[in-house]
Amino acid sequence: MEHTKTNNGLSPAGIELLIRERRKGKPLRQLGPMVGRSHERVRKILAKRNALEVPLLSENKVIAELGCVPGWLVRLRKEGTLNPVRPGVRWLYSEEQVRRIPSLIAERRKCEQCGKPRTPRSKKFCVKCRQDRKKTWYMRLSPERKAEHLKNCMAWQKARRELRRKKYG
Repeated sequence: MEHTKTNNGLSPAGIELLIRERRKGKPLRQLGPMVGRSHERVRKILAKRNALEVPLLSENKVIAELGCVPGWLVRLRKEGTLNPVRPGVRWLYSEEQVRRIPSLIAERRKCEQCGKPRTPRSKKFCVKCRQDRKKTWYMRLSPERKAEHLKNCMAWQKARRELRRKKYG
């Protein structure tokens, strides 16, 4: 099987790969090593194909468009789920990343115990599971933790007795 190379030394499949990855929002410095070229050469190749410019949205525009809380974007970024570009001061997101954000947020808004949707203000569990956990928290403790808890309770009771003796004589 013969690969035809263009005058820039890349096969058409390589150029299509560059265009596809650039549209996803990858910076030129990450694209260069993928095809064994410098970022400047990749820029020139993409400029010939008029594929250099990628529509990138600032974080403020993404927040306004989706109506989500900025904390979610920060969380997705820190987890490594989203990899926006930061050429200067602001984070920039590609259109593909913006399309994925609602599904990523919905996936993370599920209860850790039952998998049902949870309220935005609860961190891990839905209302039902949170109430169940409050009722049965002591039963789920290991024997070591139960002994530690009992020891702490006894120390607290002793301290309270001492305070009462001092206060009321």
